[in-house]
Amino acid sequence: MSDISKTYSPEDVEKKWYKTWEEGKYFKPRPGKQNQGYCIIMPPPNVTGRLHAGHALDITTQDALIRFKRMKGFEALWLPGMDHAGIATQTKVEELIFEEEGKKRGEYSREYFLEKTWKWVEDYGGIIALQSKTMGASPDWDYSMFTMDEGPHQAVKKAFVDLYNEGLIYQSDYIVNWDPGLQSAISDAEVEYQEVNGNFYHLNYQVKGSDELIEIATTRPETLLGDTAVSVHPEDERFKHLIGKTAIVPLCNREVPILGDNYVDMEKGTGCLKVTPGHDFNDFEIGKRHNLPIINILNKDGTLNDYGLEWKNLSCKDARKAIVKKLKELEVLIDVKPHRHQVGHGDRSKTIIEPMVSKQWFLNTKEMAKDSVEAVESDTTKFYPKGWENTYFSYQRNPRDWCISRQLWWGHQIPVFKCDSCHHQWASEEESPSSCEKCNEKELTQDPDVLDTWFSSGLWPFSTLGWPNKEKMIERKFDTFYPTSVLVTGHDIIFFWVARMMMMGQKFTGTVPFHKIYIHAIVRDKLGRKMSKSLNNGIDPLDMVKQYGADAFRFTLAAGSGYNRGINLDPERIGGFRNFVNKIWNAYRFIEPHLANAGKVLPKDLDHHERWIIGELNAVSKVMNESMEEFRYDDSCSAIYQFVYDKFCSWFIELSKTQLNGDDTVVKAQRATVLRYVFRKIVALLHPMTPFITEELWSFLKDEDEELLIIQDYPEFSKENEHLKDQDIMNRFIETVTGIRNLRASVNIKPKEEVPVELFTDDDELLKYYSENLQNFTDLAKVGSLKVSSKTDKRPGKSVFKATTHTEIFLPLEGVIDLTEQISRLEKDLKKTEKEFLKYDKKLNNEKFMNNAPDDVKAEVRENAKEFEEKLKSIKENLKNFKS
Repeated sequence: MSDISKTYSPEDVEKKWYKTWEEGKYFKPRPGKQNQGYCIIMPPPNVTGRLHAGHALDITTQDALIRFKRMKGFEALWLPGMDHAGIATQTKVEELIFEEEGKKRGEYSREYFLEKTWKWVEDYGGIIALQSKTMGASPDWDYSMFTMDEGPHQAVKKAFVDLYNEGLIYQSDYIVNWDPGLQSAISDAEVEYQEVNGNFYHLNYQVKGSDELIEIATTRPETLLGDTAVSVHPEDERFKHLIGKTAIVPLCNREVPILGDNYVDMEKGTGCLKVTPGHDFNDFEIGKRHNLPIINILNKDGTLNDYGLEWKNLSCKDARKAIVKKLKELEVLIDVKPHRHQVGHGDRSKTIIEPMVSKQWFLNTKEMAKDSVEAVESDTTKFYPKGWENTYFSYQRNPRDWCISRQLWWGHQIPVFKCDSCHHQWASEEESPSSCEKCNEKELTQDPDVLDTWFSSGLWPFSTLGWPNKEKMIERKFDTFYPTSVLVTGHDIIFFWVARMMMMGQKFTGTVPFHKIYIHAIVRDKLGRKMSKSLNNGIDPLDMVKQYGADAFRFTLAAGSGYNRGINLDPERIGGFRNFVNKIWNAYRFIEPHLANAGKVLPKDLDHHERWIIGELNAVSKVMNESMEEFRYDDSCSAIYQFVYDKFCSWFIELSKTQLNGDDTVVKAQRATVLRYVFRKIVALLHPMTPFITEELWSFLKDEDEELLIIQDYPEFSKENEHLKDQDIMNRFIETVTGIRNLRASVNIKPKEEVPVELFTDDDELLKYYSENLQNFTDLAKVGSLKVSSKTDKRPGKSVFKATTHTEIFLPLEGVIDLTEQISRLEKDLKKTEKEFLKYDKKLNNEKFMNNAPDDVKAEVRENAKEFEEKLKSIKENLKNFKS
């Protein structure tokens, strides 16, 4: 007998087995029976990151998949990494330097900053990798890669230089999201939109040479200092006569053309638009169409420059107040209307983003995007769920040139060099070219900008496997693991990361970087709200692991993961699955004393109940294998949960007690063998979702010469283990016994009190089966006397009854309970239930409520009304029966 504790202690078990797996190199890819590789690249978390609920879901879904494939016999690699997170890390280190030295950027050198950053990364970066181990993550840590490591750095330079030489990377003045706090361009992904209270300021622009005024409405009156046109719709009868004339911009008195452009909405606002190409994305496009000059009125820190006139060096916010005051004095401001609107803020700096034209590096992705669309259209790469491909297509079918430069110091510095003498500019893979490739002069200047973090991330599937270094590619088994098998990620980065990897993968390797893309849900709180500091509704994964155990937390996340868009995470639900984990532990503790008599090979001459449980186990194996292949973690979890709770624990273990406690040693040994066989399969099936408890239980179940569970074969469906006839009749028997139990409970019959039961069925096989199983009815439902008849026979009166699809169940109550008391109780219950039903029915018939209530509230009311209506029907039927 093994020394198994009475209660399961997750913390001790988790530490023990993670250490064993890691030291034993069990996470490393091992050639298996499939004779092929299987690779998942871990979306590299930010080096500044800390584990949150979204990461926990990422880890759970990927780790469950890699453990599943490892057990299926694939040479399975889960490749971990860390992203240098340009903006996040730069912000963190700048804050640190300011705290320690009181210095801001510009008061120290780039070299000093990079030295401090590398030291910070060394000391504090990568904590999230350590935290992920508490969740049971099983990547091959020896493969771990950092986006600023030498390998990825060489890949970035190679990709950039090739694209530059092909003419796809170019430098141009273009409008970007400018973050005045960071003093850098940022991507659309790094802009957070917040609803703010603002105003529409209505201004009059004078038409030159006339008394005519044009009314303009703007939320940003300070930008009029950069206006270079006024635009109207060419078919607008109110203003088309003005096209070709000149307007005078207030304050700066700049003369600008009045032009016609179809972008202007005749139904919106005043119908006249001030055009500021330097500070509005739509205006920039109008400016390009009409060859308008671009005026930039802002400094890099977001203050007004020389074009700001007397408001120079004021922030936009302060300048707006002063300019509005001046416009009022000049009687140019004719109205102010409150307006609530979305304003972009930097997700790191929290400052208001200013659209601004600046010189940036761009990548023309037109042809690359086209190829990436064709790959998904042809099913070379498939999205799961399929609907997410529409989000992907919406971006990739209408590609915009990608702004790849950032005005930061931390990141991959753009490998473009300029000769100080002849001004020749070129891209080079050399870290520091010694001389100009054109005139051989030595004085060179490298472009100071760094690349957008997504550029290096876009190369991740193949740069992590050694590309472009041939030796590293062989060492890291590029040909075995590329293309990778599946990408698991969230929908919010389909464009920013997934699309970029698809484009870069096809461009540089000639093939897609992965064949499947699983888009998992977003984790929200139990009310469906986004987790945030302001709502104080965040759930710390480390706290959940400490409180409930990693397995319970993982199973909760997996059970909520399928093709849904959101997981409402409730700690009480995690507690519920902790009970499931404890149930597995206690089930083993029950069977463990009997395993000394168990054989290692499943007997061929199984009895009916044994054939039933083996058949049900086989069916669950089929569902779980198929579900995991389709990323339906929810279906897989549901199947094993129901099997363990409902079939194995509630029924098979109960049915086994007679055999295990009997005197027939052959029967006892056979049942112990079947229990051992089934339980070994249960822990194997569960292992991808709940690795710790299953490895612990496997250590008690395995033979001395057997390896750890982590590399055992995953249970497969087998035709020879299908026992459909036994499964069908046993499952109908279970449904009948459950019906009897429910009827007993409905009239408060004591658990140990035996009752008479009458069953009616037209199924001859069931008639025979019921008749032969009185002992099981007695053991499982305390049936004292059993009468089995066909449906043509007379039904008993004064009974409670339940009908299934195959059997009518009657429990006669005369002489069993006090009918008068039962009728009195039901009549009281009837009044109470009628009152509850009317409360909800009244709401459903209230037109005002139905028009104004949120959908989820209306759905809840409908559900409650339906439940009480069904309860009313049941009470009335029982009252009629008892009074007959």
